[in-house]
Amino acid sequence: MRVIVAQTRETALKAQKAHKASPVAAAALGRLLTAAALLAADFKDSALVRIEVNGKGPIGRVVAEARTNGRLRAKVENPQVSLPLRSDGKLAVGHAVGNNGLFKVTREEHNGLIYQGQVELVNGEIGQDFAQYYTLSEQIPSAVALGVLVGRDSWVQAAGGMVVQALPGSSTYVVDGIADRFSRLEHISHRLAEGDSLEQLAEEVVGTHLDWFSPESLSYHCECNRSRSLELLASLPREEIHELTKDQGVEVVCHYCRTAYRFSPDEVERLLDRAAD
Repeated sequence: MRVIVAQTRETALKAQKAHKASPVAAAALGRLLTAAALLAADFKDSALVRIEVNGKGPIGRVVAEARTNGRLRAKVENPQVSLPLRSDGKLAVGHAVGNNGLFKVTREEHNGLIYQGQVELVNGEIGQDFAQYYTLSEQIPSAVALGVLVGRDSWVQAAGGMVVQALPGSSTYVVDGIADRFSRLEHISHRLAEGDSLEQLAEEVVGTHLDWFSPESLSYHCECNRSRSLELLASLPREEIHELTKDQGVEVVCHYCRTAYRFSPDEVERLLDRAAD
C-alpha cells in the first residue's frame, strides 16, 4: 500500500482570506488545494500540477495549483457564494461546484512536457471526483478523504486529506479490510480539529504502523509580481490599453492572491512605446 497525507489548514485559511471566500467557497478551495498537494507529492523533479473544476454550479470555475517545492495557490470565480447547509448539517460543496462538468488535471514537468487528464465529475464534492480521477485516468485504485472544517466564526478551522493506494501485488484480503475501515472514517476535518494527526488516521485506516518519509512543507504562495502584471497588460490590444488608461492609469489584480498592481498613465505609455519599438 501507499499512503499520502497533507495537512493544509494554514494554506486553506490563507486562500479563504485572500479571496474573502464564504464558508462553502472556502471548503471548495481547501479541498482542491489539498488534492493538488497530494498529486504534487508524486513528483521528485520540479513540476507544476494544476487542477481545474467547473461543474456549472454557482461557485463557477475553481482552480488549484501546486509546485513540487510545496507552493500552493488557488482561485475561484465566485468566492462570495452563500448556500444553505445540507440536510445533514454539512456545507453544500457539491451544490456550489455542481456536477455537470469535468475534473481536469494538467501536469507541467521540469523538461517542458505537459500531460493532461480528465474525468467527468461524480458529485462536485471534490473527494469522490479526485478518487475517480486516480482510478480512471491514473489507473491506480485509490481511496481518498478530503476535509475542510469551517468554524462558527466562518473561518477555516481544520483542513487536510489522505490518499490510500493499492499497489500491484496487494492482497485482496488486505485491500478489502482497508476499504471497509476507510468507509467508516467519518468527518476527517472534525478529527483533525479535535487534535488527531493525519498519521494517526492513516494508521487507523491501514490497520498497522506505517513508516513515514520526512514531511515536506506546504505554503500558500503566489507567483505574481509587478513585472508579470505589466507583461499581462502589454499582451492586450493597444486600443484596449489606451481605453483602459486614458483617464488615470490602470490596475491589474491577480486572480490567485487578489494583489493589486497599479500602473500610472506614464508607465503604460512607456510600455506602449517599447512595444512599438
